Amino acid sequence: MLDRLPVFSRMLVRPRTGFEAEDFLVSLKEEGFQPVAIPQGQFPALQGFALDSKPIGVFEMDESQFAIYSKLSTKKQGANDQNGSLGIFVNKNITLVANKKCNPKVVQVFESLRPPLSYRQAGIFVYPLGFCLVVAVFVITERSYALRRGLTFPRKVEKALMSGEFPDKRWKKKSAAERIVFVATHEKPSPRSLLAYARLEVAALEQGLFLLEVVIAGAPLIGLLGTVTGLVRVFSAMPSTGGAGGTEIFSEGIALALLTTIMGLAIAIPALIGHSYLMRVVEKRAASLDWLSSRLIDAILPERSSSKDI
Repeated sequence: MLDRLPVFSRMLVRPRTGFEAEDFLVSLKEEGFQPVAIPQGQFPALQGFALDSKPIGVFEMDESQFAIYSKLSTKKQGANDQNGSLGIFVNKNITLVANKKCNPKVVQVFESLRPPLSYRQAGIFVYPLGFCLVVAVFVITERSYALRRGLTFPRKVEKALMSGEFPDKRWKKKSAAERIVFVATHEKPSPRSLLAYARLEVAALEQGLFLLEVVIAGAPLIGLLGTVTGLVRVFSAMPSTGGAGGTEIFSEGIALALLTTIMGLAIAIPALIGHSYLMRVVEKRAASLDWLSSRLIDAILPERSSSKDI
């Protein structure tokens, strides 16, 4: 019974690099098998393996006996038990050693066991995808801060314009609106020059947003490239295995194909949402700055604007 296997709670505390032996026992239980723990001395000894290789547990089920090891390392080729009555099966990071009377279904369950998906299975594609993630997070965070109202169009500027008050020459150049006011009040530009400077401030609001566009387009393409690579790995293994066996190669190829697509979309979708939100903020700030520029031309440069119209 699984509840009689406290050995796993003590021995399976190592980092999870594939799957745990307990996962195999749970899978057996789901198939209707009920393995019972037995003393390790009742199981045949192995030859040719590392001397410190001890089974995590030994179990009996009907006439079947099997032991579960951490992945065994052999000293020489052809390692086996003393009398050749055992079968040895390796799956990821654990090894199943079963006697010849073992139910074939047990071996099938063991070989069909797959570890949970992990970002490590994305292989080399995890690096460009991780770079895209870092870029997206940085740009969204930086632009969200830079487009704050206090750094673009402060409320004091808005109130001054709505009340018709002349812009205060003591305003600093902390925000884009204040810099436009400073140019208009101190440098006495022509209306055309003031509008050009205002457009320059609006363009500065979009700084870095093109990187989000690159991430939105590039992350899914990188994921697609990983998908194709994983499928090529699967199909290239078929001729050598005759369409059977090689389950580890198949699982790694399928995991690569699925994970890269998932990761690419998981990065691109939030980046798309962030880009849409930031562009909406930029448009709103740009409209406010255009309003400010027009009011400044009417209030500070009326003679130049009227002469231009003539």
